[in-house]
Amino acid sequence: MRARVYVTLKSSVFDPQGTTVAEALHTLGYQMVSGVRQGKYFELEIDAATEDETRKIASEVSDKLLANPVIESYRIEVGTGVTS
Repeated sequence: MRARVYVTLKSSVFDPQGTTVAEALHTLGYQMVSGVRQGKYFELEIDAATEDETRKIASEVSDKLLANPVIESYRIEVGTGVTS
């Protein structure tokens, strides 16, 4: 089963890369973009019997390796029909 993990900086953490991208977009004429936050995306193929088990494993992996809990949070999407 496929799990998608989206890791982002917590809202209280300064995001210099996001700020740089926002400034570049303003330079390109996109003044309507009021803010940018950067993050990471992971797609995991997990051999699990249920969506709940897949989510549990993806959460453990995220807690232990994919996200730094001090400055990042994550969101998990699970499903067999998740496609790119």
